[in-house]
Amino acid sequence: MNRRETVISDLSIAAPASALADAPAPNRWLILPYEGEISGKMLWKPARAKAPDIALPLPALGLCRIYIGIYGSGTVPVWYNLYGPKATTKSWVRLCLRLSDQDWFDEMTPDDYPQEPRLGYISEMPWRTVDLKGQSLVFAPNRQEAFDDLMSFVAYVRLVPVDQVETWPPETKRLAAYFDSNFHGHFVDSAAGIRRHLMRLRETDVGTVFWTTCREDTCYYPTRVGNRFTWNGATGVYPYWAGRDLEGMLARGEDPLKIACDVVHGLGLKFFASYRRMTCRMPPFIFPLHPEALFFKRRDLWCADETSAPVPHLSLAQPEVRARMVALLAEQAENYDIDGVHLYFSRGMPFVFFEEPFLAEFRRAHGTDPRGLPLDDRRVWEVRSRFVLMLLRELRAALDAAGRRRGRRLEVAMHVAASMQASAFYGLDAAAMARERLVDILLPDHAHFLPEALPDAKAICATPEHVAEFADALRGTGVRLMPVCGRGPNYAPDSMTLGQRAAAFYRAGADGLHWYSTPVGARMGHLDELDRVDARASEGRRLVRIRSFAGMRIDMNYGLPTCG
Repeated sequence: MNRRETVISDLSIAAPASALADAPAPNRWLILPYEGEISGKMLWKPARAKAPDIALPLPALGLCRIYIGIYGSGTVPVWYNLYGPKATTKSWVRLCLRLSDQDWFDEMTPDDYPQEPRLGYISEMPWRTVDLKGQSLVFAPNRQEAFDDLMSFVAYVRLVPVDQVETWPPETKRLAAYFDSNFHGHFVDSAAGIRRHLMRLRETDVGTVFWTTCREDTCYYPTRVGNRFTWNGATGVYPYWAGRDLEGMLARGEDPLKIACDVVHGLGLKFFASYRRMTCRMPPFIFPLHPEALFFKRRDLWCADETSAPVPHLSLAQPEVRARMVALLAEQAENYDIDGVHLYFSRGMPFVFFEEPFLAEFRRAHGTDPRGLPLDDRRVWEVRSRFVLMLLRELRAALDAAGRRRGRRLEVAMHVAASMQASAFYGLDAAAMARERLVDILLPDHAHFLPEALPDAKAICATPEHVAEFADALRGTGVRLMPVCGRGPNYAPDSMTLGQRAAAFYRAGADGLHWYSTPVGARMGHLDELDRVDARASEGRRLVRIRSFAGMRIDMNYGLPTCG
């Protein structure tokens, strides 16, 4: 163990003492002694306990890297037994933490070591590098309803003095992060809640943030054009808390879009207002769209299949649909200090299918009816793209007008499917968009909605070959290419590691990369460090074994996991 480090393992010193208990008590943190490679007294917030925040005093050691030990191998909540253990089950342990001189919480979940016996280890992970001047470290559970059945454990805090902080120069800010408006069924409910999601980007190579402002014309800000998302008090409809969270902020005079924009700009990053295509949840649930949304009021504006049966997505072939989209984004450009707008078009397919305006345009162009033609008939794809290009031209004109009044050009970013072919099938002609400079950033992303008969149907993730095709189409246009790069089957279907995938995408012509809200590969904009991405992912993370817990020896031979 490094002699310079300080380990605080007796967490029973946390304040207030009234929030702690040596035996189970309502709405308290339970003190649990443990022995092992590190010994001490950890704290446990059981499921559904309404325990208060607690503060752990930290010594004034100057600049330190803070590591947190979380006991994530212990007892499991009842829902885990109901649904059964699965490799994809996410951790049931979440810990919120902040310094006492800050008002937003970060959140940590412990690393899992599936090869290890249950109950017998603590997961240690790096948190932040901080100048310690006598602050306290505040711990809290996540109190949102979606997390009621989760637990919070914290075993120890390790402080390691360092000489300098990591640097994030402007030239490495090649990454983008996309934030959906649905945070586990919730929306943000305060300015601190917004900072909680965004401040984690301060120690990453992220330079651009896409923040969802509306799902179709259901808006997460005080709109005059669309419908403000509301809450009707119903339970069991996902995500039913989001409207209540928004209403609470607006009632206090807090505009979440303005606050998010200000936070992002305060970090020196660019802020794009994001429009998400949306349908309703499975019938009869209308959420997460407003009851008065265009989607519900005007079914005649839906897409249609070859038999004229309705397809539950608004059609870009309909002028009223395009006009509503453009008006919403223009409203945001006029009223907020955004740097651009973003279209999340790797979801919400189809955009144009076999609606009457499409049929008429196809007959005019080709003198025949497109219904019944093969799925891979490129004429169908090209005519679909005409309506997408119409939308982008109309949007570009509206943004140019807003930009002239603000004295700067507003950019357009757009998610598309993972490959050129998958995008083209739905009318997303990347080459045509780039030639006309209707977009400034293109973001190939996993999209899994292609008909099975098409060759790319199974290729839901972008590969280096797909990135190279996009790069060829965009070359010389000034449009930046930023494919998604992450972990898991939606992002990495092959054996490539995160670092290998990032390097391969850059070699194929990517200008940057993007991920969803949780940072992965924080330094993937440092091109000279890509060979260290995978090593850095595990750097500072370790397993700490324990021998006894709460006075009992931990041994799988004693039947502890099933109460013996």
